[in-house]
Amino acid sequence: MKTYLLKPMVVVCLCLLTASFTFAADNYKMVKVKAPFPMQPIKVFIYPDKDFLITDYGAKNGGEVNNTKAIAAAIEACHKSGGGRVVVPAGIWLTGPIHFKSNVNLYLEENAILNFTDNPSDYLPAVMTSWEGLECYNYSPLLYAFECENVAITGKGTLQPKMDTWKVWFKTSSTSFGGIERVIYESFDRCSCY
Repeated sequence: MKTYLLKPMVVVCLCLLTASFTFAADNYKMVKVKAPFPMQPIKVFIYPDKDFLITDYGAKNGGEVNNTKAIAAAIEACHKSGGGRVVVPAGIWLTGPIHFKSNVNLYLEENAILNFTDNPSDYLPAVMTSWEGLECYNYSPLLYAFECENVAITGKGTLQPKMDTWKVWFKTSSTSFGGIERVIYESFDRCSCY
Protein backbone atom coordinates (compact mmCIF):
# COMPACT_ATOMS: atom_id res chain seq x y z
CA MET A 1 0.00 0.00 0.00
CA LYS A 2 1.26 3.46 -0.78
CA THR A 3 2.44 5.39 2.25
CA TYR A 4 0.65 8.58 1.20
CA LEU A 5 -2.71 6.73 1.63
CA LEU A 6 -1.81 5.22 4.98
CA LYS A 7 -1.87 8.48 6.97
CA PRO A 8 -5.38 9.60 5.83
CA MET A 9 -6.75 6.08 6.42
CA VAL A 10 -5.44 6.05 10.00
CA VAL A 11 -7.00 9.48 10.63
CA VAL A 12 -10.37 8.32 9.21
CA CYS A 13 -10.28 5.14 11.35
CA LEU A 14 -9.51 7.14 14.49
CA CYS A 15 -12.35 9.57 13.72
CA LEU A 16 -14.80 6.70 13.21
CA LEU A 17 -13.67 5.02 16.42
CA THR A 18 -14.06 8.27 18.38
CA ALA A 19 -17.50 8.88 16.85
CA SER A 20 -18.72 5.41 17.79
CA PHE A 21 -17.77 5.95 21.43
CA THR A 22 -19.35 9.41 21.41
CA PHE A 23 -22.69 8.13 20.07
CA ALA A 24 -22.78 5.30 22.63
CA ALA A 25 -22.21 7.76 25.48
CA ASP A 26 -24.98 10.03 24.18
CA ASN A 27 -27.60 7.33 24.90
CA TYR A 28 -27.24 7.88 28.64
CA LYS A 29 -27.72 10.74 31.04
CA MET A 30 -26.17 10.89 34.47
CA VAL A 31 -28.47 11.51 37.43
CA LYS A 32 -26.99 12.62 40.72
CA VAL A 33 -28.66 11.08 43.74
CA LYS A 34 -28.79 12.73 47.15
CA ALA A 35 -27.99 10.02 49.63
CA PRO A 36 -26.72 9.99 53.23
CA PHE A 37 -23.61 8.20 51.95
CA PRO A 38 -21.25 8.67 49.01
CA MET A 39 -22.86 7.44 45.82
CA GLN A 40 -21.87 7.55 42.18
CA PRO A 41 -24.34 9.16 39.76
CA ILE A 42 -26.80 6.75 38.16
CA LYS A 43 -26.52 6.19 34.42
CA VAL A 44 -30.02 6.34 32.85
CA PHE A 45 -30.57 5.05 29.31
CA ILE A 46 -32.29 7.42 26.87
CA TYR A 47 -34.50 5.36 24.58
CA PRO A 48 -34.46 6.27 20.89
CA ASP A 49 -37.58 8.10 19.74
CA LYS A 50 -38.99 5.14 17.78
CA ASP A 51 -42.33 3.39 18.36
CA PHE A 52 -43.21 -0.20 17.44
CA LEU A 53 -46.98 -0.77 17.69
CA ILE A 54 -47.82 -4.39 18.45
CA THR A 55 -50.74 -4.16 15.99
CA ASP A 56 -48.21 -3.61 13.18
CA TYR A 57 -46.86 -7.08 14.02
CA GLY A 58 -50.22 -8.85 14.00
CA ALA A 59 -51.57 -8.34 17.54
CA LYS A 60 -55.38 -8.56 17.80
CA ASN A 61 -57.42 -6.68 20.41
CA GLY A 62 -60.23 -8.30 22.39
CA GLY A 63 -58.60 -10.76 24.76
CA GLU A 64 -59.36 -13.86 22.64
CA VAL A 65 -56.29 -14.20 20.38
CA ASN A 66 -52.91 -15.05 21.94
CA ASN A 67 -50.60 -12.18 20.93
CA THR A 68 -47.34 -13.60 22.32
CA LYS A 69 -45.70 -13.97 18.89
CA ALA A 70 -46.80 -10.52 17.71
CA ILE A 71 -45.42 -8.86 20.85
CA ALA A 72 -42.17 -10.86 20.52
CA ALA A 73 -41.86 -9.72 16.89
CA ALA A 74 -42.32 -6.06 17.92
CA ILE A 75 -39.69 -6.46 20.67
CA GLU A 76 -37.26 -8.10 18.23
CA ALA A 77 -37.73 -5.30 15.65
CA CYS A 78 -37.27 -2.66 18.35
CA HIS A 79 -34.11 -4.35 19.65
CA LYS A 80 -32.61 -4.79 16.16
CA SER A 81 -33.20 -1.11 15.35
CA GLY A 82 -31.22 -0.01 18.42
CA GLY A 83 -34.14 0.39 20.82
CA GLY A 84 -37.27 2.39 21.41
CA ARG A 85 -40.83 1.83 22.65
CA VAL A 86 -42.95 -1.24 22.02
CA VAL A 87 -46.43 0.30 22.26
CA VAL A 88 -49.46 -1.59 23.57
CA PRO A 89 -52.52 0.48 22.57
CA ALA A 90 -55.74 0.75 24.58
CA GLY A 91 -57.63 -2.54 24.61
CA ILE A 92 -57.35 -6.06 26.01
CA TRP A 93 -54.37 -8.00 24.69
CA LEU A 94 -54.12 -11.69 25.57
CA THR A 95 -50.52 -12.88 25.81
CA GLY A 96 -48.20 -15.46 27.25
CA PRO A 97 -44.82 -14.49 28.69
CA ILE A 98 -43.06 -11.40 27.38
CA HIS A 99 -39.31 -11.86 26.94
CA PHE A 100 -37.42 -8.58 26.79
CA LYS A 101 -34.38 -7.74 24.75
CA SER A 102 -31.95 -4.91 25.42
CA ASN A 103 -32.98 -1.28 24.88
CA VAL A 104 -36.74 -1.99 24.86
CA ASN A 105 -39.30 0.12 26.70
CA LEU A 106 -42.65 -1.72 26.87
CA TYR A 107 -45.15 1.15 26.90
CA LEU A 108 -48.77 0.49 27.88
CA GLU A 109 -51.11 3.28 26.81
CA GLU A 110 -53.91 4.33 29.15
CA ASN A 111 -56.65 1.63 29.18
CA ALA A 112 -54.27 -0.95 27.69
CA ILE A 113 -54.52 -4.31 29.48
CA LEU A 114 -51.97 -7.05 28.96
CA ASN A 115 -54.00 -10.10 29.98
CA PHE A 116 -51.59 -12.99 30.64
CA THR A 117 -52.88 -16.51 29.92
CA ASP A 118 -53.25 -19.09 32.68
CA ASN A 119 -52.20 -22.00 30.46
CA PRO A 120 -48.99 -23.44 31.96
CA SER A 121 -47.80 -24.74 28.59
CA ASP A 122 -47.65 -21.13 27.33
CA TYR A 123 -44.82 -20.55 29.82
CA LEU A 124 -42.60 -23.32 28.42
CA PRO A 125 -39.86 -24.01 27.46
CA ALA A 126 -38.36 -23.56 30.88
CA VAL A 127 -36.07 -20.56 31.39
CA MET A 128 -33.23 -19.83 33.79
CA THR A 129 -34.76 -18.13 36.81
CA SER A 130 -34.72 -18.44 40.59
CA TRP A 131 -37.11 -20.00 43.07
CA GLU A 132 -36.79 -19.20 46.77
CA GLY A 133 -33.24 -17.98 46.24
CA LEU A 134 -32.07 -20.96 44.19
CA GLU A 135 -31.19 -20.65 40.52
CA CYS A 136 -33.06 -23.17 38.41
CA TYR A 137 -34.93 -23.76 35.18
CA ASN A 138 -38.63 -23.14 35.64
CA TYR A 139 -41.73 -21.81 33.89
CA SER A 140 -41.12 -18.42 32.34
CA PRO A 141 -42.29 -15.50 34.47
CA LEU A 142 -44.86 -13.17 32.91
CA LEU A 143 -42.14 -10.61 32.17
CA TYR A 144 -38.64 -11.94 31.62
CA ALA A 145 -35.37 -10.10 30.97
CA PHE A 146 -32.35 -12.40 31.04
CA GLU A 147 -28.95 -11.05 30.03
CA CYS A 148 -30.56 -7.75 28.95
CA GLU A 149 -29.85 -4.15 29.76
CA ASN A 150 -31.90 -0.98 29.45
CA VAL A 151 -35.39 -2.44 29.73
CA ALA A 152 -38.44 -0.63 31.07
CA ILE A 153 -42.19 -0.97 31.52
CA THR A 154 -43.92 2.40 31.37
CA GLY A 155 -47.30 3.95 30.72
CA LYS A 156 -50.70 3.96 32.45
CA GLY A 157 -51.86 0.53 31.29
CA THR A 158 -52.38 -2.61 33.37
CA LEU A 159 -50.62 -5.96 33.66
CA GLN A 160 -53.39 -8.44 34.49
CA PRO A 161 -52.71 -12.17 34.74
CA LYS A 162 -55.53 -14.71 34.59
CA MET A 163 -55.15 -16.59 37.86
CA ASP A 164 -57.69 -19.44 37.73
CA THR A 165 -55.20 -22.24 37.04
CA TRP A 166 -52.46 -20.75 39.19
CA LYS A 167 -54.78 -20.35 42.21
CA VAL A 168 -55.47 -24.09 42.11
CA TRP A 169 -51.74 -24.75 41.80
CA PHE A 170 -50.87 -22.52 44.75
CA LYS A 171 -53.57 -24.15 46.90
CA THR A 172 -51.72 -27.46 46.72
CA SER A 173 -50.58 -28.65 50.07
CA SER A 174 -47.32 -27.32 51.40
CA THR A 175 -46.30 -30.98 51.56
CA SER A 176 -45.46 -30.81 47.86
CA PHE A 177 -42.26 -29.12 48.97
CA GLY A 178 -42.54 -30.38 52.56
CA GLY A 179 -41.86 -33.92 51.32
CA ILE A 180 -38.41 -32.82 50.19
CA GLU A 181 -37.85 -31.01 53.49
CA ARG A 182 -38.86 -34.15 55.43
CA VAL A 183 -36.30 -36.28 53.54
CA ILE A 184 -33.57 -33.74 54.27
CA TYR A 185 -34.42 -33.51 57.98
CA GLU A 186 -34.71 -37.29 58.38
CA SER A 187 -31.30 -37.67 56.73
CA PHE A 188 -29.79 -35.25 59.24
CA ASP A 189 -31.42 -37.15 62.13
CA ARG A 190 -29.61 -40.31 61.02
CA CYS A 191 -26.27 -38.54 60.64
CA SER A 192 -23.70 -38.62 63.31
CA CYS A 193 -20.75 -36.29 63.24
CA TYR A 194 -17.40 -37.36 64.63
